[in-house]
Amino acid sequence: MKISKTEENYLKAIFSILEKGKPSASTNSISQKMSTSAASVTDMVKRLAKKKLAIHESHKGVKLTKEGNKIATMLTRKHRLWEVFL
Repeated sequence: MKISKTEENYLKAIFSILEKGKPSASTNSISQKMSTSAASVTDMVKRLAKKKLAIHESHKGVKLTKEGNKIATMLTRKHRLWEVFL
């Protein structure tokens, strides 16, 4: 499955929020992390849900699917490795 850089960034942002022990990521917390509007986050979350990478429950927040979590984990590890080398 091909995903865009923007989709990757949203997956990483959601993963980062969930990594802190939260049960789900609110659109407001994602919009703050991404420095964008809540409406843009909602649009992207719908796109990620269509690709079966995220689950969005109205008024409950966003969670990653197994596939979404796998991609976000891989991206996060890759970026952390680059940070160590640089």
